[in-house]
Amino acid sequence: MTSSRSWLPEAALLWLPLLVLAGGLAGVWAGVAMAVDVDRSAGLFPGRVVATGFREHRTVDVEYTGPDGVTRTETFEHNKGGVGVPGRRVYIRVWPDERRAEFDEGDKHTGPIVYGSILTLLGAGATVLVFRWHHGARFEKSRARFERWWSSCWWWLSRWQ
Repeated sequence: MTSSRSWLPEAALLWLPLLVLAGGLAGVWAGVAMAVDVDRSAGLFPGRVVATGFREHRTVDVEYTGPDGVTRTETFEHNKGGVGVPGRRVYIRVWPDERRAEFDEGDKHTGPIVYGSILTLLGAGATVLVFRWHHGARFEKSRARFERWWSSCWWWLSRWQ
């Protein structure tokens, strides 16, 4: 390719950082919504698998004692392998106000929050750089400042060892 023109249109270059920023904010929003849902529950309760279903062991009857002290037996559907073994101990998360219970899957909200935060920071930084570049900012001075800062960091790290 000897052409100096980019294969990516200029409009896409201008909108791409904003799309990354919006995707990062959506990821943070989804993670926070999951964390709020987990925090609304009454907590974790140990349960015991009583019986398994016949549909490839995708349904499990679990006996557990809820937050009100009443022992219940409920049928859960799951996609996890190894849960459908009678006698196995599992943890159940209960929402008594909604009359809902499900298997505890651990911290599934931290991933979207971390990845969304990273995408948000990258998108915001890229948006600022593209905005400055689009309005004619020259980056020679800031590049020299960055190189001076990086060399001083490198010098301190080499002295620290």
